Amino acid sequence: MTLHALYAAPIAIAVAAIAYVLTGLTYAELSSTYPTAGGSATFAQEAFGDTVSFLAGWMLCLDYVVTAAIFAIPAVAYLSYFFPVLQRPEMLGVGAILLLAGLVLLNVIGIKESVSFTLGLSLVDIASEVALIVLGLVLVVIPRGLLFNWPSFSLGTTPTWSEFVQAITLAMVSYLGIEALAQAAEETKIAGRTIPRATILTLGTVVVLYLGISTVAVNIVSPDVLSKTWVNDPIAGVASNLPGAGSLIAVWIALLGSSISIIGANAGIIGSSRTLYALSRYKLLPGRLGTIHKKFRTPYIAITVFGLGSIVLVAVASFGNLGGPEGPLLLLGGLYNVGALFSYVNAHASLIVTRNSDKARFRPFRVPLSFNISIDKKRYEIPILPLLGLIATGAIWVAVIATHDLGRILGAIWVITGMSVFAYYRRKSHLPVMTREQAKLD
Repeated sequence: MTLHALYAAPIAIAVAAIAYVLTGLTYAELSSTYPTAGGSATFAQEAFGDTVSFLAGWMLCLDYVVTAAIFAIPAVAYLSYFFPVLQRPEMLGVGAILLLAGLVLLNVIGIKESVSFTLGLSLVDIASEVALIVLGLVLVVIPRGLLFNWPSFSLGTTPTWSEFVQAITLAMVSYLGIEALAQAAEETKIAGRTIPRATILTLGTVVVLYLGISTVAVNIVSPDVLSKTWVNDPIAGVASNLPGAGSLIAVWIALLGSSISIIGANAGIIGSSRTLYALSRYKLLPGRLGTIHKKFRTPYIAITVFGLGSIVLVAVASFGNLGGPEGPLLLLGGLYNVGALFSYVNAHASLIVTRNSDKARFRPFRVPLSFNISIDKKRYEIPILPLLGLIATGAIWVAVIATHDLGRILGAIWVITGMSVFAYYRRKSHLPVMTREQAKLD
């Protein structure tokens, strides 16, 4: 992302944060109102019916498959501090594949064990990121007077507007977690109260951390150096350039960066399995995909299928050189946003529709601010913040399609493949393909 935005990287992250916060508020309302596993797919089914629900869920699966792949690569890259052989591109790819295989096995053995593993790493990582921000501010930014004296850049020239827009699309990769919370709503006690609180806490924590780290990063390491020399392990690049940084800090940052990335990869595997399981329960995909393992009580087929999808994606991106000279992470970043932003757009649209089509539904949390319009003597409520979120995420999604060639092509292939499978399965099951008819859960 710094490759495109240069010293304007924190601004790109701030712009993306606006869309992220608006989307988080939408998810807080919908997840507490419809506390069922499926996330955006569930919202779409309530608002638009089965076909749109499948498409939303299928795009979510793309999101999660890419999430696992895009975080597996830096997870291994950070470990190159201890094992320099991992700096070789082919070994980096092999390491990422082995990591994904291990995470698939962990999730098949037990979701609870996987969640506990992720929670433990998350707590350590948050504390470590806060410490890194504080060290950067105390040792570099404040002593050098850089807090209010930003390195010079000319937005529109360096970076150009097209580069800045592309940086915003990539910055959205940083903002994870909203959909994961929605997926957990069905298993959450008092979801109407817990999910909104957790979502708002996540929004604040993630935005503050990423704004803080990006601000410290561009003031310590040149964006050009950070995006090239440290492209696979940027946090290590920041820490290694702190004044007085010794081997202890380097070891800490290597472990920190790797653990953060492992959390992201594991979240992708958990999310894809949950979404695929939900789609099979809704009879949008064959029920066999949602089969529960007799011993481990996990949707092992769903976990394995999309875990293998992430492995294949890493292999293609790492060994097929599809990412070009900028590497596999750029390709995977574009692919991630194709799926994630579609889900966000769908969520905003679903909230606007269900506010009017499902007025009787109790909503434990409501996004504030709305206005009413009358059309053909019918009164409709238009929530302002979800409408703004729809416009913002829609604009970023269009930018992704326009600026990421391979993301556009492979995203289209993903949609065509999914809709073909959906149409075949529905016809075979004597269920409508295009009409609104919500299938009952098993």
